[in-house]
Amino acid sequence: MFFDERMPVNAILISVDPYETRVAVLENEQLVELTVSPTGRKRLVGNIYRGQVTSVIPGLEAAFVDIGIGRNAFLHVHDFIPKPFSHWESDRDPNAEENGENGILDEDVEDLASGFSPTQALAPEIRISDYLSEGQSVLVQMEKEPLGQKGCRVTAHASFPGRYLVFFPTSNHVAVSRRIVEETERERLTDIGRRLVGAEHGVILRTVSAGVDESKLAKEYCLLKERWAQIGAEAEKAQAPSLVYEGEGLLYQVVRDLVTNSTEEILVEGEEECCRIKDYVVGFLPELGHRVHLYREPTPLFRARGIEAEIERLLKRRVWMKSGGYLVIDETEALTVIDVNTGRDLGRSNLEETAFATNLEATREIARQLRLRDIGGIIVIDFIDMMSPANQKVVMEQFEAALAQDNSHPTLFSMTELGLVQLTRKRVRRSLLKELSRPCPYCKGEGILFSKATMVTRILRRIEELMMEDPRDKITLRVHPSLAEDVNTSWSDRLEDLAARFETKVRVVAESGLHFQEIVETFEE
Repeated sequence: MFFDERMPVNAILISVDPYETRVAVLENEQLVELTVSPTGRKRLVGNIYRGQVTSVIPGLEAAFVDIGIGRNAFLHVHDFIPKPFSHWESDRDPNAEENGENGILDEDVEDLASGFSPTQALAPEIRISDYLSEGQSVLVQMEKEPLGQKGCRVTAHASFPGRYLVFFPTSNHVAVSRRIVEETERERLTDIGRRLVGAEHGVILRTVSAGVDESKLAKEYCLLKERWAQIGAEAEKAQAPSLVYEGEGLLYQVVRDLVTNSTEEILVEGEEECCRIKDYVVGFLPELGHRVHLYREPTPLFRARGIEAEIERLLKRRVWMKSGGYLVIDETEALTVIDVNTGRDLGRSNLEETAFATNLEATREIARQLRLRDIGGIIVIDFIDMMSPANQKVVMEQFEAALAQDNSHPTLFSMTELGLVQLTRKRVRRSLLKELSRPCPYCKGEGILFSKATMVTRILRRIEELMMEDPRDKITLRVHPSLAEDVNTSWSDRLEDLAARFETKVRVVAESGLHFQEIVETFEE
C-alpha cells in the first residue's frame, strides 16, 4: 500500500437544474460534504487577472489591486516577493487556502508556504514599496473570494492543479503528498518531479500519483506548463484590469479531485450534465466510466436520497445526536462557537460517564458538521466538563481522528483549563449557512426582537414623548396587530389617562403589514 487509506467516497450525487448546481458526497451512506453553486454565479478562486495597483500601504506591507470585479483585492508582500525568500514545508500548508478552492481538495498535499512561514522570519526585512508602486500592472491569481466586509485576497504565485500533480510556475521545489507513506514510492516520485521541473518550476505529486507511470505524470505536467505559457501570452496583450484566465467549473473539479477507485457510484440528475461528467471521468479514469449513471426517477434526486431534509437541518443552530445529546452552532463575525449538551442523554450511571460518552459522540458529529457547513476560520468548542484527564485525552484523540477525514486539514489545539477546544479551518468562501441565507430583515441579523411587553411599553412611552414634543388634538399610532390588541385591551386605562392628561384623542391601530418593532405615527389637526 503506497498511501494512507481515508474513508472511502462511496457515492457522489450531482443535481443540476435551472436554479443551482449541487454536489453531495456520501460516505457509508451518510452525507459528509455539500457544495451549492447558484446558476450564473461563477467561482472566482483560481482565476488569473491582469491587475493594477491602486494603493500601497506600508503599514500593512501590502497593496490593493484593482482586478476588475468592483472591489479591490488585497496583495501582501509575501504573496508577491520572489520565491527565494520562501520555503516549502513538509508538515503544514499555510497557503492551502487557495488550494482548497482552486481545485486542490487538500487531502494530500505538502504545499508551498507563501503565507507568513517561520522561515521567512529569517529572511531580510522586506518592504512592499521596494516591489510595487501605484499604477503598476501585476499578474495575480485569486486566492480567497470576498467574505462579508473583507475583500478578496490574491497572490502573484499561481498554482495549477491537475489530477496527479500541482504545478507551481513561480517556484522551484518538489514535494510529495504526505499521504504517500511508502518511502520507496516517495523517492521515486521525488525523482520524477525533479526530472520534470528542473530548476525552473515547482510541483507537488498528489496522492493519486502513487504507482502512476512517469509518462502519464510527464504528460500532465506538460499540459499544465503549456497552460501557463498560454496565460503568459494572453497577459502580455491584456489591459489592466481584466480577467486573463478563468478556472475550471465545479463539475470538472469534482471529478478531478473526488472521484477515486473507492467511488462506487456517481449519480447525475440531468442528461446533458451526465454526459459531460462521464466524459470527464473517462478522461481521468477510463475504468470508472461505467460507474456514472443518469438518474431517471420522477422524484428529484436530492429529495429521493434525503439530501433536501439534510439541507433544511443545516440551517438550524441545534444539531441532535443519536444519543439524545445535541450541539448548538453559532457563527459570528470573528469565530464559530459550538456548545455540546447532554440534552436527553441521561442514561449513564454517573455524570462523568454521561459527559464522556456524549463528548465522544460529539467529536464525530462536529467533524461532520464542519465539513457539511464548510465552516472556516477560528472555531471554539465547549465540550461537557470532564474531571478525568484520561477521558479528556481519549476525547481529544477521537476528535483528531475524526478531523483527519477533512480535506481542509483543520489545525487542532489542546484543551484549555476551562475545557474549551480551539481549532482553525481554512476559509476560502462563505459557509453554507451564509451561502443559503441572508440576514433577517426584522432583527437586522442581530438574532433578537423586543418582547411584546417591551414593545407595548415603547408604544405607550412614544405617545407621551410625541405629545410633549408637539401637542396635537389627535394622534394615531399604527403597529403590529398583536401589539395593538394588547395595548387596547390590557392597557386601555393607561390610554385614557394619557388622552385626559394631554387633552388629546389617542388611537392605537392594527396594521398587518408592519414589522413587529415598527411604530408608524400619524398626526391629525
